[in-house]
Amino acid sequence: MSRLFRIAIDGPGASGKSTTAKLLATKLGFGYIDSGAMFRAVTLKCQQQNIDLKDQEKVKQVAQSARISFPALDQVEMDGKDVSNLIRNSNITRNISHVASNMGVRDILADQQRAMAKGDIPGANSTGFEHNGRVVKGVVMDGRDIGTVILPDAELKVFIEADIKIRSKRRYDELKNKGALGSDTLQDVQKDLEARDLADRTRKVAPLLKAQDAIALDTSHLTIAQQVEKIYDMVYQRLS
Repeated sequence: MSRLFRIAIDGPGASGKSTTAKLLATKLGFGYIDSGAMFRAVTLKCQQQNIDLKDQEKVKQVAQSARISFPALDQVEMDGKDVSNLIRNSNITRNISHVASNMGVRDILADQQRAMAKGDIPGANSTGFEHNGRVVKGVVMDGRDIGTVILPDAELKVFIEADIKIRSKRRYDELKNKGALGSDTLQDVQKDLEARDLADRTRKVAPLLKAQDAIALDTSHLTIAQQVEKIYDMVYQRLS
């Protein structure tokens, strides 16, 4: 193929999209870009510099200066430092909406994400797989507006959904396993997710929406392996 086969996976927090996207990228030999991690990294850097997240111009400057990369599948680096675990704590989750709704930040990160999806800058290295005598290379990107804003012409768009209680338990277990839970209870985690859902769906800038041509996938009762397999089949269907 002359260009990368781009897969856009959108959905609310803890719907399973990031884990699914990572494993799918590995299975296909595609590059992986965690767009949400980029917003989390900017939020972290603002907090580290004691910058008011409501000061849009200063937050934009932070986003412009932050050097975010994905040296490995489960690793996020910012300015040369591994921030993979730091960006996943509940304090980031509670405050990320201010950064995610900042138009200046979104424009900066969107340009970086599109460049990665084209293979113009590091972050989406792809070995690909052989299909009908040719090597297909591509990239998997997940987030909340990938199919609607970042990659509206992606070759495949999937919108992942799941019941809020199931999503809350998934996020609670994730934070617990990473030692980033703190004193939060399962109810606290659910409240955080519900608040983030509301902020994502009602924000004026790039709200969480299912693209008209996206395929809906409810993961409430699917294992991660089943989610990956379903989207894997979708890729082959598109190629055929």
